[in-house]
Amino acid sequence: MASLMVQLIDAKDRDIKISDMIAKFRVDLKEIPNAKIKVDYGTRLGAQEAPIQFFLLGQDLEQLEIIKEQVVKEMKSIPRLIDFDNSARPGKPEITIYPKREKLTEVNLTITDLAFSIRAAIEGIQSVKCREMGNEYDITVTLDDESVNSPEKIANITIATHQGVFRLAQLADIKFTTGFTKILHRDKYTSIMFTGASEPNVPLGNVTSEIEKKWSSFNLPSGYYFRWGGNVKMMNDMIKDMMFAFFLATLLTYLLLSAILESFWQPLIIMVTVLLGLLSVIIALFITKTNFSFTSLMAVIMLIGIVVNNAILILDYTNQLRREKGLLPKDALLEACPTKLKPQIMAFIAIILGMLPLALGFGDAGKELRMPLGIVSIGGLFISTIFTLFVIPAVYNLLSKAKFVDPLSREKVG
Repeated sequence: MASLMVQLIDAKDRDIKISDMIAKFRVDLKEIPNAKIKVDYGTRLGAQEAPIQFFLLGQDLEQLEIIKEQVVKEMKSIPRLIDFDNSARPGKPEITIYPKREKLTEVNLTITDLAFSIRAAIEGIQSVKCREMGNEYDITVTLDDESVNSPEKIANITIATHQGVFRLAQLADIKFTTGFTKILHRDKYTSIMFTGASEPNVPLGNVTSEIEKKWSSFNLPSGYYFRWGGNVKMMNDMIKDMMFAFFLATLLTYLLLSAILESFWQPLIIMVTVLLGLLSVIIALFITKTNFSFTSLMAVIMLIGIVVNNAILILDYTNQLRREKGLLPKDALLEACPTKLKPQIMAFIAIILGMLPLALGFGDAGKELRMPLGIVSIGGLFISTIFTLFVIPAVYNLLSKAKFVDPLSREKVG
C-alpha cells in the first residue's frame, strides 16, 4: 500500500479542473498491472473519507460475507460508480483451537482453565517480581519460541488437570483458519463498510439513487440492514433539517404577513411568489447547468424572505388606495403597480449587485461552494420579480372581485 499526494497550482494559473485531472489520472494509471489505483481529493469540508459510504449491518460475520459478495456484484454494475471498495478483507492464516467440550467435562476442566493454560505456554504469565538495587523486574515464565512455532508443537502442549496430564490435541482440535483483518461495529451491529465515488461531473445524488434501487432488490435476512454513512448520511440529515427550516420560514412569513395586512387570505396571494421563486430557481439552475446542492437549498430558504417583498409593496399600497379613495381593485392596481415599480427595481438591482461576486466566482478558495448561492439568489430573484409584476396583480384582481373585506369598514367592496 502506498499513497502519493499531488498538489495542484492555483485554479487561476491552470486551465484544467480538479475533476478533469482526476479523470486523466484514472485513465493513465489503470494500465499498471497488479495494482488497485484509487484517485480522489479531500472533500470541501476537509474530510478525507470517500464521498459515498454505506454499511451492511448484521450479527453473523459468515452471513455478512455471503451478502457482501452479492452486494459487490450488483454495485459494480452501476455505470457511474467508481472506486468501489469494501472493508472486509481475508486475513492471514491463523491457528484456531476448538475445545472438545465432552472431553473437558470428563477431565473436570473448564474452557477458561484451558485458555489460561494455553496462554501461559505461548505468551507466558507473570509469576514473581525481582527486586535488585532499587529496581523491580517482572519475571514471566513461558515456553521458548522453538516449542510453539508450529501447529504440531502446539498440539503437544501439556495441560495439567485433576485427572492427570493431557496433551492439548486430546482436549481440542487445532486447525488452520483465515481470520478477518478488520471487524467494524456500527449501531451495536457487526458491519461491513462500502465506499465509492461518482464519476467527474456526475451529481452524487444520481449515483446514490441507483444504489438505493439496488438495495430494494436485495431480500435481506431478518436482522440485516443497509445504512448510509459519511457524507451521504450527513447530506441527508442536512436536507431534512433544511426542509424543516423551509417549512418553518414559510409559516412564519405567512403569520407575519397576516398580522401586517390584517387578513388571512391576502397573504396566500403573496405566498404565491414563493412558488414563483422555486420555479425561478429551477430555471436558473437549468440555464447555468448548476447542480442542486446544500448551498442551493440555503439560497432557496433565503429567497423566501426576499421574493415576497415586491408583492407586499403592491398589495399594501393597493389596499391603502382602496381605503383612502374607495377605488375598485382593478383601478387601485393600475395606480399602485406603476407607483411601486421604482422601489422594486431599486431593491432588485441592489440585491443582484450584492450577489454578483458570488455568482461569478470571485476569489480562489471555495468558489465552487459559493457560486450556487449567488446563482440561485440572482436567478430566483430575477425571474420571480418579473413574474410577480404580472401574476400577483392578476390573482389579486381575480380573487378580490369575489371576496374582499375592507379592513376599516369591514364591509365588502367591489
